[in-house]
Amino acid sequence: MTLKSKNIYNVKDNPWIVVGGSYPGALSAWFRYKYPHLVIGSLASSAVILAIEDFKDFDEQIYLASVQSGDFCYQALNSSNHKV
Repeated sequence: MTLKSKNIYNVKDNPWIVVGGSYPGALSAWFRYKYPHLVIGSLASSAVILAIEDFKDFDEQIYLASVQSGDFCYQALNSSNHKV
């Protein structure tokens, strides 16, 4: 509560900072944007700021890594996808 006790940035009531990485990072940034009266800041590490609806590059990287890891890895991923 140092921000509150030392009155840094004129914080009196809500000396909170929201933090997140990846998707939670985006949520922390959106939370700060939507509710600036509730938090004084947001740390959004690796936050997704441009959503891509059909992002095939992510799946392709998983496929390429699994193929390089050997047949078992690829087969295990393929099998689990079919079960899901």
